[in-house]
Amino acid sequence: MNYRIAVPILICLCWLEMVLESAGAQTGELRLKAQLIWATDDDKPKDKQLKEVDAELTNKLRRFYKWKNYWEVSCRETGPVTSNSQKHRLSPKCETELKKIDDSTVEVKLYGEGKLVKTIRQPIKLLLRGEFLVLGGDDKEKYDDAWFVVFSLAKP
Repeated sequence: MNYRIAVPILICLCWLEMVLESAGAQTGELRLKAQLIWATDDDKPKDKQLKEVDAELTNKLRRFYKWKNYWEVSCRETGPVTSNSQKHRLSPKCETELKKIDDSTVEVKLYGEGKLVKTIRQPIKLLLRGEFLVLGGDDKEKYDDAWFVVFSLAKP
């Protein structure tokens, strides 16, 4: 056996195992950021407390959706996502419920005006890689606008 090759391979495998274990441990304390976003072609209304959505998320949304402006209506960080459901109110009309199904899957329920609108499950590994979980729908108050609830990994 050629030890010049075997030892570095063994070191890499040990390192990979440690990385995967730490990612598994990280999923045990999964914390998410939930953003309620309004999508429109209009300029920001003067009477509303809205923040511009950061460039990374705006660019991702623009790749799939048609609107030129994305405004953050509210933002909230969750506590650790566990097997017990936890609800988070993003606005008087929008609420989410989070639950960890198993070590690799998170479930999100979206409620609009108190009614269940959508349930979605997403692999936790996608969130750990920096991907977004996006739910959305039409704005009932203004034709041709929309809203999104975007989940991402909370910054430590």
